[in-house]
Amino acid sequence: MEVREAVRQAVATIHRRFSEPITLTDIAAEVFVSPFHLSRVFSQETGVPPGRYLTAVRMFEAKKRLLTSSMTVCDIVYSVGYNSVGTFTSRFTRAVGMSPRQYRQPEVERLLVAASGELNRMPALGELMAPTRRPPSAHRPTGTLNGVVELPRHAPGTTLLIGVYHEHVPQQAPVVHMALPADTRTHFSLTGVPYGSWTVMAIAMRAGIAENRENVFLCSSPNRISVSPGSTSWTRLPMRRLSPTDAPIAVTLADTSLRSLPAHTYEADRFPALVGS
Repeated sequence: MEVREAVRQAVATIHRRFSEPITLTDIAAEVFVSPFHLSRVFSQETGVPPGRYLTAVRMFEAKKRLLTSSMTVCDIVYSVGYNSVGTFTSRFTRAVGMSPRQYRQPEVERLLVAASGELNRMPALGELMAPTRRPPSAHRPTGTLNGVVELPRHAPGTTLLIGVYHEHVPQQAPVVHMALPADTRTHFSLTGVPYGSWTVMAIAMRAGIAENRENVFLCSSPNRISVSPGSTSWTRLPMRRLSPTDAPIAVTLADTSLRSLPAHTYEADRFPALVGS
C-alpha cells in the first residue's frame, strides 16, 4: 500500500474508532502494515505519532461536546474513549489549562479557534487583537520572533492568527500570539517570546464559521524554533489548505488563571497499550 494512502486510512480509522480502547496493532491491522512501519510513516506524514494523534482527536471531540451539547461531563468522558472521569479530568485540565466544567464558559466558545474537517471557526479580528491576561512567567527572559507567512492565494477578509505553542498539536492558548489581516505575504514580529524551543503555527480563514475546508489554511513549523534571551529569531511559514490527515485543532484565547505547564507526553500517547483507560 502506498504510504500516504496507508496514513489516510489509519487517520480514518482513528476518527471512526476513537471512542474504543484501540491500539496501534488494531490500526495497523486495518491498513495491512506492521505497527512499526505504520508508526514511522504516520509520524512522517502528520508530524505526530499515532498515539498523540488519537489523543488530539479525543481532546477535540471532548471540547466540541462540552461547547455544543448538553451532555454531562461524565457522559462526554465515556463517549470519547476514556473509562475514568478522574483520569480524563486530570489530563484535560493539564493539557488545556482549565477543567472540563470551566471549558463550558461562554467566553471559551466566543474566542475559540478551530481547524478540522468538520469544525472551522475564527473569532473576529478585533476580538483576536484584544489584550489577554496570561499568568506571570517569573520574569523569564524573552526574545523576538520575526517571520513571514505566505498564503497560496489571498482571499479578502481572511484573518491570520500566528501563535507560539508548547506542542505541535496545541491544546491551549498560545504563549504569545498576534492576529492581523492576511495577505499573500504577511510579515510579523512577535515580541516577548519566552526563551526556549517552540512550535510556531499560523491559521488563516475568514472570521466566523468556515463550512468549506478549502477556505482554511494553516502551517506549523516542521522543526521547533529556538528563542534566546534578547535575540531575534526568524521563520518562514508557507501556508497550505487544511488536509484530511491534519490533526484537529481547537484552542481558545479566553482568559483563565489555570493556564498550565506543557504536558509533553501522556500515557494515552504510548501504543500499543490500551489507550481507553
